[in-house]
Amino acid sequence: MACAPLATPAELKLIQASANGEIIDFSAIDPAANNPADGARWTADRTLSAAIIRALVTRANPEWTLRSNGVRIVGARIAGELNLVETDLDFPIAFVRCSFEHALSLGGASVDSVFLGGSELPAIDACDLHARGDIQLCDSFRARGTLRFDRAAIGGNFSCNGAILDSAGGFALTANDAVIRGHALFSNGLRTAGEVTLRRAQIGGMLYCSHARFDNPDGIALAADEAAFGGPVIMNTNFVALGKVSMDRARLRGDLYCAHGSFRNPGADALSLNGAEIGRRAFLGEWFSAKGAVCLCDARIAGDLYCVGGIFQNPGGNALCANRLDVGGNVRMHSRFLAQGAVCLTDATIAGGLNCSGAHFENAGGIALSAARSHIGRDAVLGSGFRAAGIIDFTSITIGAALETEGATYDRLITEGASITQ
Repeated sequence: MACAPLATPAELKLIQASANGEIIDFSAIDPAANNPADGARWTADRTLSAAIIRALVTRANPEWTLRSNGVRIVGARIAGELNLVETDLDFPIAFVRCSFEHALSLGGASVDSVFLGGSELPAIDACDLHARGDIQLCDSFRARGTLRFDRAAIGGNFSCNGAILDSAGGFALTANDAVIRGHALFSNGLRTAGEVTLRRAQIGGMLYCSHARFDNPDGIALAADEAAFGGPVIMNTNFVALGKVSMDRARLRGDLYCAHGSFRNPGADALSLNGAEIGRRAFLGEWFSAKGAVCLCDARIAGDLYCVGGIFQNPGGNALCANRLDVGGNVRMHSRFLAQGAVCLTDATIAGGLNCSGAHFENAGGIALSAARSHIGRDAVLGSGFRAAGIIDFTSITIGAALETEGATYDRLITEGASITQ
């Protein structure tokens, strides 16, 4: 066994606190002196060697004891690279408002839980990490490079609530093929610059993204293609994505809930759920806003597609493209619904009704609304207040009840080959 390095007075305080099961706090009395962004200027009395921390947590020195509640450090500068690759830590580690000189390496490690609330570091490599509890990168946690959690197995929640992830132009966070038994929490003022990707991840609870901003203009802001969610996916109040949100072929046992969410990728796909399976409702209404195409081709929704009060803007292209969509409930696009660009529901199957009363469809000179060859189980309502600048294409549509058009205005309605029960 290699000899553990000699400890400084600050490090001896850490060793003593860990032996007693205590939190060690190196914070200055003046709160203004505790910003981890200024950690390079912190003095020796609050600086800890990464080598000493590694020796402590791996029990390299038999004279240093460690309680089951682990290592808990507040307000320290971590000098050197803290490399815990392939280590087996049967206790939690916590660094609160700490400043890391180098990236934190946890690849292939096993740990009880990790808390980095309020800390700042260049990056994290935690691919293949096994955590029995939570991973918390929250409370103004800040990373200047990529956080890598690919193939990680997390027994609790994965939280980035309130974090700032600054990897502009690259990947802010990757958790591809990760298994998270709890919730994935990206909320409470989270800000990202760069792509956040959860492709093929398995999340036992919900994906919660309210009050969060994902910035990657002209690229992918958030990707969860082929991911599986045991709970709802929530991208609602004060959710903003600059760039594409992609959830193609994702599987949701609960709702997709995007009320008041803002998806901005003008001239391209803003929100893509092609081939997705949604176990309850898809809620794209109540001031949901998309600048760019919303894509639901080949998707399956067990309940309603609810777009009441939704705003879909992609002039000159598809505002909503949902060809071959399968809906177990109703498609509701009435009351304050606005589409600028084509709405395509061709070859769709809707078990309930299609209600567009009071909606506005704007695609002058082109298709405003197409449900050609679709099967609608109940009424298709283009009722009072419905306005379409463009063509309504209901070619070869099958409607199980009535087609209601009283009070509607449109350029042209095509019903050639339609089968309407009433």
